[in-house]
Amino acid sequence: MKNKTPFHSENGELIFPFKPLRDLAFVWPTPPPEKLGKEGIILIPEKFQKQRHDGSCIILALGEGFMDANGKFHATSSELKVGSRVSIDLNVPWGMYIEGQDNNKHYVIICGTEDIRGIVEG
Repeated sequence: MKNKTPFHSENGELIFPFKPLRDLAFVWPTPPPEKLGKEGIILIPEKFQKQRHDGSCIILALGEGFMDANGKFHATSSELKVGSRVSIDLNVPWGMYIEGQDNNKHYVIICGTEDIRGIVEG
C-alpha cells in the first residue's frame, strides 16, 4: 500500500477514531529519514531526525468545512482526500497521541486545511 499508516488495518482499511469539525484535519507525520546518502550509509542520530522532517504527512480525517459570519458555508477543498500525502507547515502547535491498529500510541497533528501547503504527487 502506497500511503500506509499505523491506523491502517492488515487488509489496508484506514480506521481512525476521530472526525474533525469545521475545516480541521488530522494528519500523521511520516517518519523522518533515519539514514542519508545514496546507499543509506549515513545514520542520523534520533535526536536530530525531527529536524530533518520535511512536513510530509498523510491525511487521516478531514472536516467538511465551516460557516462564516454571514452564514455562508465554505466546503473543504475537494482536492484534499483522506489517505493523500500532503506537505504541511511544521509550526502547527496542536497534536495528540492516539492508539493505532498496532496498539501503540502515535503522534497525530491537528491542523487547519489552510496549514496544508500542497499535495505530494506520486
